[in-house]
Amino acid sequence: MPFSHTKIVGPTGRYGARYGMGVRRKVLQIEVKQRGRHRCPRCKSLVKMERIAFGIWRCPKCGYTFAGGAWIPQTIMGKTLATEAAAKQSTR
Repeated sequence: MPFSHTKIVGPTGRYGARYGMGVRRKVLQIEVKQRGRHRCPRCKSLVKMERIAFGIWRCPKCGYTFAGGAWIPQTIMGKTLATEAAAKQSTR
């Protein structure tokens, strides 16, 4: 079986010539973010999070399971709300 990943298309090489290049580029961006290293909210270590289910993530180092985004462990909105909550806690 030939190797389906190349430098340009990465893991989306498994789709071959199907679905068009635009769709495959978008999927590539999502998959690179999803499989990259993320910071654990509990132990603060930079690790590859395990995706348990749609929006459920687990840290392999400390075993902490938490709800996050569908494709990335912490969404932009979640980061914004976390900083606002921390600021609100510090003013009390």
